[in-house]
Amino acid sequence: MTEKLEDILNVDLNDLTIAEMVEIEDRTGMPIDALGDPTSPKGKVLQALAFIVKRRENSEFTWEEAGALKITTSSEKIDPTEGDE
Repeated sequence: MTEKLEDILNVDLNDLTIAEMVEIEDRTGMPIDALGDPTSPKGKVLQALAFIVKRRENSEFTWEEAGALKITTSSEKIDPTEGDE
């Protein structure tokens, strides 16, 4: 399977199912609200989020493939909890 370099993963935390949140917590060993903690590690969280989003599109997408994705960061600061009520 070849991924396009233009692929962008948009993740809305409000769109995650409970089962997806549990899977993220299980795979990272951290609570979901650790996403907003600037001192918590982000690597496994990014991999877990990528895995969840890409698996929605392709049920055969693997954890290893999620780890092989490359990220591009911007200088724009984004609040991962934005929109939470």
